[in-house]
Amino acid sequence: MKICKLTLIMGIFKRIALLFLLAAPATFASPADSLMALSFKWFSSSKAWNFDFKVRVYYAGSAESGFQSGSILVADKDRFRLLIPGFAIYSDGKNVWQWNKEQNQVLLKSLEDMEGNMHPSELLFKYLNCKPKSLKQDTAFGKKVNVIALDPSKYGKDFSAMEVWLSAKDASPVRLVTTDGVGNVSRYDILNLVKKAKVENSDFVFKEMKNVDIIDMR
Repeated sequence: MKICKLTLIMGIFKRIALLFLLAAPATFASPADSLMALSFKWFSSSKAWNFDFKVRVYYAGSAESGFQSGSILVADKDRFRLLIPGFAIYSDGKNVWQWNKEQNQVLLKSLEDMEGNMHPSELLFKYLNCKPKSLKQDTAFGKKVNVIALDPSKYGKDFSAMEVWLSAKDASPVRLVTTDGVGNVSRYDILNLVKKAKVENSDFVFKEMKNVDIIDMR
């Protein structure tokens, strides 16, 4: 009888231990993994976003750097509107309008012609495809942020390093820093990021203007 009770008790302990092992991945998820999950959840609650950006590129082996700023409206179905000084790109998911304001000229192309080029909206999403390596706290724009070093191997030789700075408030991105295959470092500051409850397809279509030539290259 004692042997039976002992066997029963040992069996219970084994089942409890097994439950802990099965639950371990979720129960003991790292803080960095949890923050990445929160950031994914923040994006999944909307289908369109608008933000301003500033990007500084530090060229490898040079004291020179490049700078660009602008704004992006991005939505599902490959729709986006990228505005930078002197230039704009509209995409309605099928067609792309590239407007050179100085030349008063618009090139109209098929979205397929952009294949192989970085989709502008990937600035906002690409870090979500990477696994976190480490986590630290810092400040950006006077606010607390969580800085996560990422494994960019998903992108092959395009990047040798990547980190994302997430708002401590809602895990939305405020900065992305990438190092490409030749050592150029790009720092993207993401400003005024907001979810858009509603967008119209007309928001992503270039509207014809006087004295602006449209060259259809489709």
